[in-house]
Amino acid sequence: MTKQYELLYIIPATFTDDDVGGIESNVKALLEKYGATIDSTERLGKFKFAYPIKKVRHGHYIQVRFTADGDSLAKIDEALRISPEVLRQLILRADEVGSEKYELIQFTEVNLDNKESDDRPRRRREDSGDASSESKDDRKAEISSGVAVLEGEKKDDASKDEAPAVKISAEELDKKIDSALKDNAEKI
Repeated sequence: MTKQYELLYIIPATFTDDDVGGIESNVKALLEKYGATIDSTERLGKFKFAYPIKKVRHGHYIQVRFTADGDSLAKIDEALRISPEVLRQLILRADEVGSEKYELIQFTEVNLDNKESDDRPRRRREDSGDASSESKDDRKAEISSGVAVLEGEKKDDASKDEAPAVKISAEELDKKIDSALKDNAEKI
C-alpha cells in the first residue's frame, strides 16, 4: 500500500551549491531506485546547527515529498544513513507532518551571564599538601549529596578574604538556571 511521506535531509555545508544540486539528484535517483515517486523537492536553506555534527557546523536542509510503499522505507532510510553526502535524515508520514507551513530559524546562542565578555580573572587551583585533598573530598561529598557549592570552595581560616561558600540544593540551582534562561529568552 503506497502512502505519501516527507523526507528532510541535511547536506554538510562543506559542499558548494553546485555540489548540493548533484547530491539532490543522487537522492532522487536513490528514492526512485526503491520504487518511490517524487512529488516535490524544496531547498529550505543553509542553517547553523545547535552543535557540531561530525565536525560540521552548518548544513543545507532539503525537504522531499514522495509516495512509496511502506516496505521500501527501511531500505531508503538505510541507504541514506550510509551515504557520505547526507549528514542526517528523517522520514515521516505526510499526515504526521501536517499541511501547515513552517519556517526554520537560525540557531542563536544564549549567554546566561548577560555580559558581552567575561573579564573576571581565573581562579588558581592549589594542589599542594593534604589540605587540598581534604577539600576535594569535601566537595565530592557535597556534590554527591545533592548540594552545589557556588563560590568560595576553600573552608580553612586562610581564605577569610574570599566569599563564604553558598550551598544550595540541586532543585534550587535548576530553578535559578531556568529563570535566567527565561529572562534571557524574553529579551530576545
